[in-house]
Amino acid sequence: MMDKEILLLKYFDGSLSEEEKVVFNQFLEEDDEFKSQFLLEKDVQAVIREESRIGLKKKLQRFETERDTVSTANKRTWWKPLSIAASIILLLGASWLLFNSNAFNAQEQLFANNYEKYPNTVYTITRSDVSDDSLERMAFEAYETNNYDAAIEYLLDLKEKTRLDYVDFYLGQSYLAIENYLKAIDRFQEIIEINSEFKQEAYWYAALANLKLDQNKEAKQLLEELVQNKKYKFKEASELLKKLD
Repeated sequence: MMDKEILLLKYFDGSLSEEEKVVFNQFLEEDDEFKSQFLLEKDVQAVIREESRIGLKKKLQRFETERDTVSTANKRTWWKPLSIAASIILLLGASWLLFNSNAFNAQEQLFANNYEKYPNTVYTITRSDVSDDSLERMAFEAYETNNYDAAIEYLLDLKEKTRLDYVDFYLGQSYLAIENYLKAIDRFQEIIEINSEFKQEAYWYAALANLKLDQNKEAKQLLEELVQNKKYKFKEASELLKKLD
């Protein structure tokens, strides 16, 4: 079995192999302790990057101030090349830090820029109709109020009692909202395979879920389907593909 600590290190280093990504995602799905450690490390990394960026910026500003206050008359001949070298080193350091920070956050930013909760388009909820206590109403009322855990519970019950294909789609939406990306992908894949009316939407949201898991190859394949079909969000899919190349 792969070492969990090494998997985490390689994830944040961006060096997971395809095989390791599969194992990593399984741990994320099945191991609550691993998921907690991952989320904690993710928060720590974000704080460290931000503190480092701010600290480096302050050092660079202080260095520039100190350099400018040195009297020209008192400067030695070696000060100028040394100051230039120091400036270059600091600027390269800042560039390296910003580049790595941006690379690490790229997936997060792309997801955030493109994700939008899919609305309830299948079950009209009339707030005044208190007599409607159907499973569908409870499921979609929970979904509309962002109570995704309850929505999942009701939708799973509904799935056992009906063959309505949109149940899987909204299960996928609910899993996506609570950051259970593997289950979300499974539900969207089911929608795609049965050729549901939500098939095009499932391509898009499955691509975003894969993007969140740093599975760019899978995400690009799904996005290419949208571009080829020229239906749901094909323009957005085309733009996202360009950013993933």
